Amino acid sequence: MVFVVPAIGLLLWIGVLLGAMVLVGILWAAFGLVVGLANLAHLLIGGKSRPSVQRKTAAGPRRNVHRAPPPRQATRSAGPAESGSRAAAEIWPKWNSSHRLYVEGEKSHWQEQFDALDYRG
Repeated sequence: MVFVVPAIGLLLWIGVLLGAMVLVGILWAAFGLVVGLANLAHLLIGGKSRPSVQRKTAAGPRRNVHRAPPPRQATRSAGPAESGSRAAAEIWPKWNSSHRLYVEGEKSHWQEQFDALDYRG
């Protein structure tokens, strides 16, 4: 008797899940049928199965486009926080000089990339 009550609950859950799966399958088939009939009706009235795409260039086949000028290199002056490596060492004492050089290189790399975005001048 102890195992009968949990087994009945488990069987009810399995029944509910199977019923939900059957309902979802019926809905799936119904929507598939509706879409198939709509596609068939579209084909019967003279529609194409795939729309024709006309590929045209914007300025024709003989475009004469000049390349953009290279970006200007902005000069940067050291700010008050970047004046010396001693200030950086006092702020981050656990970082050694090689890590600080790595961070400086990354900062300059990102700055160059950001400056390259300003191509309009």
